[in-house]
Amino acid sequence: MNGWELVFLGVMAIALVAMAVAQMILAREAAKLARQASEAIQEFRRDLQPMVQTVQRITDDVSKATALARQQVERIDELVGTTAGRIDETVNMIQGAVAQPIRQGAALLAGVRAALSVFRADGQGLARPVRDEDDALFIG
Repeated sequence: MNGWELVFLGVMAIALVAMAVAQMILAREAAKLARQASEAIQEFRRDLQPMVQTVQRITDDVSKATALARQQVERIDELVGTTAGRIDETVNMIQGAVAQPIRQGAALLAGVRAALSVFRADGQGLARPVRDEDDALFIG
């Protein structure tokens, strides 16, 4: 081998060793960064876990409150329906108890008025139709 070949071979060997050392340094730094990222993720999970639990509790409370509100609305709806039915029954009962006697009394009063008007129209007790002379001449 000649001198220059040996120099170039030495330069290549040194370059190869330098590249290997650089790759080892890069691998070590990459492992260090991966470890730091993993620790940061774990810390984030630890910090986030209480918040997630709080949100879950709030969600549970909201679902319970919604269920209770739904039950109350159903009860109110049932109460309103029952009350409306009872009001209708009461109004019908009042109409039957009050309106019917009032109608009967009004009919009786109308009969009495009619009888009085018959007796008042003529002193003899019977009303005579009054005829005009013009009625006899009317053609129609």
